[in-house]
Amino acid sequence: MDTKTGRQPSTFAGKVKALLMRAWRERWTDIQWGVQLKKVLASTGGDPKDLPEILVHQALVGPNPNTLILSFLKYTVLSQVVPPSAAFNLITSFDDLSKPFCTLGLIDLAEAFACNLSFTCSLDSSLTLCKCLQNTLHWLMLCIHQSLQMIKDGHTPLEILAIIDSASVAAQKIGDNTTVQALLYVAMSEDTDKFHDFEQTKVNVQGTLSQLQSDVVPSQTRLKVASALKSLLKVQDLALPTQSVLEVSHLAICPTINGLVSLEAILNPTSDVQPFVEQLCVTEKLLKLNRSYLYCELFRACFMGLVDSADSQEELKWAAFTYLKLPQVLLKFNQQAPGQDFGKELEQGFDLLLNSVPLLDLTDVRLNCEALLQLIHECMKYDLLSQPQIERLLTRRRNESAKPAKNSQPTTQPSASLILRAESTVTSILKTLDADCSKNQDALMGVLCQMLSGKSFELILAAAAATGELQSFATKLIKINEFAKQTQGEAGKAAQTRVLLFDISFLMLCHITQLHGIEIFSQMISMSPEYADSFFIQWAQRCLPEDGRYKCVDNYSGTDQAKVDLLLSQLTRGDEIKQSSTKWHEICLNAPFAIQEVLFAWEHGALGSDNVKVILERSQSRMCSIPVVMSAWLCSYMNTVGDDAREKPLQMLQRLQVKISSPDPEIYYGERSHLMGIILRKMVNDILPPHIKDTSMQFIPPNAVPSAVMEKCLKGVMAKGWIDLRSVHTLEQLLNLCGSDWFCDRAILHMLNSSRLEDLTQALGLLFAVFHLDLEHITLSLLLHTVPKLLQSADKQQLLTDPRGYILAKACVLCIVAAQTARSVAGKATMSHTRRGYSKRSRKEMELESLDEPDSRPVKRMKTMEPQLTLDSEGFNLDFLTAKDDGEASPIIDTKDPLNKALANLLRLMNAIAHSTTISPRTSFIVAFIEESIKCGGQYSQFIHQFIPPQMLSQIMKSIPGVFSNQQIVHICNLAVPTGRKVAAKCVCQNSKIRPE
Repeated sequence: MDTKTGRQPSTFAGKVKALLMRAWRERWTDIQWGVQLKKVLASTGGDPKDLPEILVHQALVGPNPNTLILSFLKYTVLSQVVPPSAAFNLITSFDDLSKPFCTLGLIDLAEAFACNLSFTCSLDSSLTLCKCLQNTLHWLMLCIHQSLQMIKDGHTPLEILAIIDSASVAAQKIGDNTTVQALLYVAMSEDTDKFHDFEQTKVNVQGTLSQLQSDVVPSQTRLKVASALKSLLKVQDLALPTQSVLEVSHLAICPTINGLVSLEAILNPTSDVQPFVEQLCVTEKLLKLNRSYLYCELFRACFMGLVDSADSQEELKWAAFTYLKLPQVLLKFNQQAPGQDFGKELEQGFDLLLNSVPLLDLTDVRLNCEALLQLIHECMKYDLLSQPQIERLLTRRRNESAKPAKNSQPTTQPSASLILRAESTVTSILKTLDADCSKNQDALMGVLCQMLSGKSFELILAAAAATGELQSFATKLIKINEFAKQTQGEAGKAAQTRVLLFDISFLMLCHITQLHGIEIFSQMISMSPEYADSFFIQWAQRCLPEDGRYKCVDNYSGTDQAKVDLLLSQLTRGDEIKQSSTKWHEICLNAPFAIQEVLFAWEHGALGSDNVKVILERSQSRMCSIPVVMSAWLCSYMNTVGDDAREKPLQMLQRLQVKISSPDPEIYYGERSHLMGIILRKMVNDILPPHIKDTSMQFIPPNAVPSAVMEKCLKGVMAKGWIDLRSVHTLEQLLNLCGSDWFCDRAILHMLNSSRLEDLTQALGLLFAVFHLDLEHITLSLLLHTVPKLLQSADKQQLLTDPRGYILAKACVLCIVAAQTARSVAGKATMSHTRRGYSKRSRKEMELESLDEPDSRPVKRMKTMEPQLTLDSEGFNLDFLTAKDDGEASPIIDTKDPLNKALANLLRLMNAIAHSTTISPRTSFIVAFIEESIKCGGQYSQFIHQFIPPQMLSQIMKSIPGVFSNQQIVHICNLAVPTGRKVAAKCVCQNSKIRPE
C-alpha cells in the first residue's frame, strides 16, 4: 500500500502499461500520448517520478529498443511532466553493453535531454541538474571507455564503434553548451570524489585510445573522441582571464606608483622595506603591471622626486630613499621570486628609464652628479645586475645623454654622494656609541659634537632611517642620556662632559622624535621594557608636542618645590648651577614650574620685562635642554588660556628662540643652540599668530578655506599627472586638519567632476596613491560615508552615471583590497609602517565598536521610500551572511574588524537597492562594483564576495537579465559552501534563457 496515495502500487503502473499497448497498436503521436497520460495521472494520482522507470523497462525488453516508447519518454521529460533527474538516473544506471542498440538508444535520449532541456523551468533544483549532467557525461565517457576496452580485447563489432561515435558526438554537443559547462563547474565543487572519478575516466579513455592501433579504430572515430574530450576540457577554462582593475599603461607616468613612492620617501622614511614591497605587489596585481615597467616607474618616481626636492629640506630624504632604500626594495623583489629572471627584468626596467633622457639629464644637472650611475652601482652591491648588463646600460646612457658639459667643479657636494658616505658613517658611529659610557666619555663627546656640525646630523638621521638603523641609534642615545642624567660627584671637566652628554643626547632625541614620532621607540620598549621608564621617553610621552598636537598641561607633575625655588634663585641671581651635584633630569622636570612662577610674577607685576629677559637668557646660557622643556610647557599652557592671556607666554617663547653668544667656545654651544633653535621653531610654530609663522612649515595658508586649498591642490596634481613635494605635505596637513570623512568626500567629488574616461582613470590612479596617506581610515570613510551618501542622495545620481560610477566602483575595490592586504601584512609584522599621527583609533572605528554593545540604541531616522541601511539602523548584525543549510558551518568572519563591518554594511545597502523597483545609475554602480571585484581574482575577490547577501546576485539578474556571464557567476559565488553552489547553479540556469547557445 502506498502511504501517500492510498492506492496499490500496481494500479498506476498497470494503467500506464495498458496505455502503452494502446499507443503501440494505434501508433499515437507524442501529443496524443501526452494527453492520454495526463488523464491517467489525474485519475490514479500516481507519482510521475515512476514513469521513466516504467517506460524504460518496457522500451528495453528486447535486444533492440522500442523507439516509439523512447519517443514517448522523451516527450514526457521535455514537456516537464516528470523531473529530468529521474530519467537521467535511469539512463546512467544502464551498463549492459551486451545490448548495444539499447545503449545507442539511451545515448540519443541523453543527448536529447541535455541539449533541449529548459534549465529555467525544470522540475528539479538547479543543483540537482548539475549533478545529473555530470553523471550523464561520466556515463557517456564510461560507454566510450568500455567499448574501447572491448576493442582492445579483440571484440570489433560495428555496434561497438557506433556506440563510441554516438557517445562522443553526444558528449561533445553537451559539453559545448556554455550553461552545461558552468553547471559542471559547480558540480565539480559539489562532489569532488565523483568529479575525480569523472576526470579519471576521461584519462582512461584517452590512454586506452592511444594504445589501440590506427587500423583498429577508424580515424573519424578517433577525431570524434578527441573532440569530445576537448569540449569537456572547457569546464577547466572557466578561470577568469587576467584583467586589470585600473588600466594605466596608456599614461605617460604611472600615477599610482609615482604617488606611492613619494609618500614612502617623504612621509615614511623610517618604515621597514617589507610593507612597502607588499604594497607595490598588490598594486602590481590590481593594475596588472609588467614587472620591468614597475621597476622603471620606481626609478622614474625617484628621479622626479630628486629633481623636485633639490635645494629643499626633503632632498636628503629623497636621496636616502633612492640610493639606500630602493636597492633594498629591489632585493626583496628578487628574494620573493627567485625562479624568475630578475636580472633581465631589472635591466629592461633600466632600459625603459633610459628613454627618459631629459629627466635623467635634468637630474644630473640638479644633483651635480651622475645620478643613474650612482643607482646602478648601488644595485651592483647587492648583485642585482651582472657586469655586462651594467656596462651596456652605462654605455647607452653616455651615448644618448644630451646634457651640457661641466665647466667647473660643483661648489657643493652632491646629496647622493653625501648620503652614501653617511651610510658607512652610521655604522662606525653605532660602534662608537656602543662603548662603555663610564669609561669613554670624551670619545662619545667627540662623536656627538662632530655630528652637530653643519648638515651632519641630518645626513646621519636620513641614512640611519633608510637603512633601518634609526631605532638602534635612538636606543643608544637613550642609554647615554640615562647615564648622564645623574652625577657621580665628578668635578671639573668630567662634570662638564657629563652635562654636555646629557644636553646633546636630549636635543638629538627631541629632534628625532619631532621628525619621526614617539612611535620610533615603541618596538624598542617592547624588546627592552626597561627603557620604558627612561627619563626622555617618559617626558616625551607626557610633554613633547607632536605634529601640532600639544600635551595636557596637567601632565607636568612630580614637582619638588624646594628644587624649583633653588632653580629660580639661580636664574634670578645668575648663580652657577653646581655641575658636580646636580641631577640634570630633575632640572628638566622642575624647569617648567620655575618658568611658570616667572610668568605668573610677570603677569602680576612682580617682575618687569627686563627681568624676565635676563632670566630667559640665563636659562639658555649653559643648557639648551632647559629652554626646550620650558617651551614645551609654555605651548601646553597657551592651549589652555584665552587669547588675552597668550601675549606674555608668546613673548617668552619668542625670547627663548633668540640666539645668545656663549662665553666658553669649548662647550660647543653654537652647535647645540642651532639644534635647539630647530626644535623650538618646529614646536612653537603652530601656536604662533599667522603673521609670524614659519611659512616653510605651513602648506595651508592662514585663514584659507580648507576646501579651496584642497581643490587647488588636486587640480594642480591632476594637471601634472604626478604628486609633487608640496602637494604631499599639503594633502597630509589637510587630512590631519579635517579628518578622513571630509578628505575622502572632497577627493572623490573632485575625481567625479570629470566626464572623460581618460581623465577619470588618471585621477583615480593618483587618488589611490593619495589615499595611502591613511589607507585604512580613508577606506572606512569611503565605504561608510562617501559611497552610501552618493547612493542614498537623489540629487547626486548624476555622479553615478557611467563612466563616473564605473570609476567609483574601481576606487572602492582598489581601496578595499589594498586596505585588507595592508592589515593582514601588519598582522604578520610590526606596525612600523603605520603613518605616525594615524596610529590611534579613529572615531569611525569607535562608532563601529560601540554598535556591538547590546545596550546601544539605534538613532531614530525619518522614514523614506527607500530602505535606509546605515550603521546604526542595522547594528552590523552579520547573521544575514550565515544563511545556510542544516549541517552547513557558518562562514568564519571577524565581526570585530571595522573593514569587515563597513563592507558588509555597504553590500547590505546595495542589496536593498537591488531589490527596489527602479533601475537607476545606482544599479549600474552595483553591477560595476561586483564586476571589478571579480577582476581582482583569488583571495582578493573572495574577501569581497563573502559579504554579498545570498539573494542579491539572483535579484540583480532578475532586474537586468544577462548582466553577468556564467563565467562571472561561478567566480562571484563561494562554491566551497552548499549555499554558494545553490546560488551559482540557480543564476546559471537563469542566464540560460538570456544567453542561449
